[in-house]
Amino acid sequence: MTVHAIPGSKEAAPRLVHTVLGKLAVRIVGHGPRQVVLWPSIFCDSRIFDALTHDLADLAAFVLIDGPGHGESPGTGLEFSMSDAGHAMLEIMDVLGIEKATVGGVSWGGLVAAEAALAKPDRVEALVMMNTPMDIDGTKPGFGDRMIALGARWMVGLKFFRDGVARSFFDADALRRNPRYQAQFHAMLAKADRRRLAAAVRSVILRGVPLRGRLKDLTAPTLLIAGIADSLYPVEGQAAAALLIPNCQFAPVPGHHISPIDAPEDVAAFLRGFLTERAAA
Repeated sequence: MTVHAIPGSKEAAPRLVHTVLGKLAVRIVGHGPRQVVLWPSIFCDSRIFDALTHDLADLAAFVLIDGPGHGESPGTGLEFSMSDAGHAMLEIMDVLGIEKATVGGVSWGGLVAAEAALAKPDRVEALVMMNTPMDIDGTKPGFGDRMIALGARWMVGLKFFRDGVARSFFDADALRRNPRYQAQFHAMLAKADRRRLAAAVRSVILRGVPLRGRLKDLTAPTLLIAGIADSLYPVEGQAAAALLIPNCQFAPVPGHHISPIDAPEDVAAFLRGFLTERAAA
């Protein structure tokens, strides 16, 4: 079944879909012939994809998901595994009648998409991982990881904490050029249910399972996008990870950790070329 937003519309109203992670908010944007399912990073909602989907509206119907505890997704407030999150992505595809799609995401979202691709390779025609951590190991959390998890629970309502996250995630000039998103970023985190947000953050950084050793098992054609100035997951490690994936295109782009915000035009160009090439193949 093909899922489309209203032709010519910039955005469809979100709907809540029941999943193993609780109710997740889903928007469908774009009216192109392909289906692309995207999941954002921690501390972000699906609006990080707005510029990207606007540029590519003719190419695909984008299914945009807010992770649990983020944006419009209440979730359950319970911790979960990345495998659970991958299953939730597949459940959303089931509800929307999508048998097979390109799946992807940014950071946390890249992990979720990879888990979906590993669990059900027959459901994934292509994989897009942006700024994705390959070595998160919940059995060996660092001090910084614990501080981020604590901050998500107790300090996310404070602007100085959100500013710190923004400095780690985004290129400062990119945020200045996009004041609308900058305001959305702060507003979303300021109003978030801190308990539910923190449960999701802990699930990602304190319960993660390393992906790097499983990259060889990804059978779908893969686009791996990395920020050249990403201090969280440096581009050299991302390039090394791309070599482990059997059928992978590596795409370094300007900016830091959230490439659809820092370099939306570059990401859109790589994604258009990748999806067009897959359609031709």
